[in-house]
Amino acid sequence: MTAAAGGFDSRNARVLLLAIFLIAAGEQLWLPFVPRYLQALGAGIYAVAAFGVAKDLLDALYQFPGGALTAWLGSKRSLLLFNLLAVAGYAAFALSRTWWFVLLALPLVMAWQSFSLPATFSIVGSSMPKSDRSTAFAWQSIVRRVPIAVAPAIGGAFIAAYGVISGSRAALAVSIVFGLGAIVLQAVAYTGTDKKGLRLRDALAGATQLDPLLKRLLLADMIVRFGQGIGEIFVVLYATVVLGASPQSYGWLVGLAMITSIAVYLPAARRADAASPAPWVTLTYLFFAAFPLALAATKSAAWLPVAFVLMGLREIGEPPRKALIVELSREGRKSVDVGAYYFARGLAVFPASLVGGALWHIGPRVTFVAAGLLAAIGAATFWWLVQRRDAARDLIPR
Repeated sequence: MTAAAGGFDSRNARVLLLAIFLIAAGEQLWLPFVPRYLQALGAGIYAVAAFGVAKDLLDALYQFPGGALTAWLGSKRSLLLFNLLAVAGYAAFALSRTWWFVLLALPLVMAWQSFSLPATFSIVGSSMPKSDRSTAFAWQSIVRRVPIAVAPAIGGAFIAAYGVISGSRAALAVSIVFGLGAIVLQAVAYTGTDKKGLRLRDALAGATQLDPLLKRLLLADMIVRFGQGIGEIFVVLYATVVLGASPQSYGWLVGLAMITSIAVYLPAARRADAASPAPWVTLTYLFFAAFPLALAATKSAAWLPVAFVLMGLREIGEPPRKALIVELSREGRKSVDVGAYYFARGLAVFPASLVGGALWHIGPRVTFVAAGLLAAIGAATFWWLVQRRDAARDLIPR
């Protein structure tokens, strides 16, 4: 990616984006279908919910250590470590013969996605001036989601051709190859000495002293993401089991959502860079409410594309939100503050899938109505605490 295309004149940022592309392309071949894979291995609905809970809990627990390790080891060493752990997890998933072994292997699988997030924020955020950070994160999101627009449909085709278990394992084999490619790329192409930074003891000190505005954003984010977590793990089951969509059709629906996200990222990010990011964050939270409510209202697979377009629109304010987090994080401690933010959010959100599992037994649509209403409360919370006061107006220079 050239500077003209996205402003990433840092070689390390371009290497990171390519690594993100490879890993996302591999993971999205099978990740949307893990609930079906678990069921095929004998898991019940509560085991599927437990997978969602464990995934969210690990996502929380890994964030702060990921930020601290990045600050201590440097970006190259830490990202290579996280990548290696994830590839080991893919192999364990592929070798699983029972659903509980998938749960045991999940801590390895989550290593890249969760450990690396603070490093990604730090690298991408520092490669652009403050006035273009939303745009920088929009490019990062596009690179990550282009494969998501295509890979689930290919993964669905694997399942259609070979069955849930064999098809998932074939997709995992491809993911391992892509993950190893990302490791080689990062090992060879990262530049600089990647010197160690903060000592772990120093990284831990003051981790709770976040900017007050960042704490307000965090509160709203917690509420919205808890709502998302109630229904997210059950979307594939609702679409394919309740409404009867085929796995391949579901893959295309995920692709439709990602294409929608890609289409709105840059226009929204550029407007956020030119004005306040706050309205875009409010809007993205409203779409987090609209998607599950639309699913609950959908009674035929033919209407699922409408809901999945709303799913894609949930991303319209994500780059401005990420830019806001980076801007409100302290200099020299950005990866630590980002890790602390996502650690706190994840701890608040991880039980949501169990709530969703309990609601699913009342009725699948009840799960998504509850998810939508809670996300709407989160959107209102952000509007009241941040946008109403226009507190973010001067955070990103014009």
